[in-house]
Amino acid sequence: MTTRKTNRNARTIDLAWLMAKTATGETRIRTLTWSQLARIYHAKAATPAVRIAIRREAKRCGYEPGMVLGLNK
Repeated sequence: MTTRKTNRNARTIDLAWLMAKTATGETRIRTLTWSQLARIYHAKAATPAVRIAIRREAKRCGYEPGMVLGLNK
């Protein structure tokens, strides 16, 4: 069995990709680590919608967005 790996970086990530469901049925924003989300958040190409979604996810988990994203910068 071959596994495909998509080469995506912070420049090519958009809100649709971030909110898409994985094979397990969870959205990608919930399966990525905080360090990966911080890299996406701090990328120059990140759109305001992507940043809002990441901040909303941090709040949903009970974290202050500034603390989580600042630690993983």
